[in-house]
Amino acid sequence: MGEADYSGFLRPTTSGARSVLIAVDGSEHSKNAFDHYLKWLVRPDDLVTIYHAIEPVSLPSMSINNLGTVPTDEWSKILQDNLKRVKQLESDYCRDCHAKNLNYQFLYEAVDQIGAAIVAMAEKYQVRLLVVGTRGLSALRRTIMGSVSDYVLHHSSTAVCVIPNKTEN
Repeated sequence: MGEADYSGFLRPTTSGARSVLIAVDGSEHSKNAFDHYLKWLVRPDDLVTIYHAIEPVSLPSMSINNLGTVPTDEWSKILQDNLKRVKQLESDYCRDCHAKNLNYQFLYEAVDQIGAAIVAMAEKYQVRLLVVGTRGLSALRRTIMGSVSDYVLHHSSTAVCVIPNKTEN
């Protein structure tokens, strides 16, 4: 494998630093996984990549009254709302990373398959630890619906820490 590109990190990297990827999606489950990393897994010299994979926004259905025309205003609003949501997510995680003095970068991209994109990003940055949250689906629902954390766990070539959903007492 080639050398990883850490040009997006805030500080120069140190020899022997551990590269960590934390997959986030804006849910409470991914925030829980991030918080678990901060409490139990963080090392002072970690290089942390916060990664948000976004499924592409589908084009809104064509209006029955205007067959053949693209509803550009609606499409533009959807894209703007998505960008605003991603920027807020970035701001929230960057604030938390900065408060903990982490050497981090926040990356996001539109992808077709989120699980595969997380695995690919982990390979690209040669991560030593991949952290993901889980919604805590039953085995039957995971089988029917699929699960990003399950995909990552079974397809990643690095250590994966799957943080279960917090349970109510």
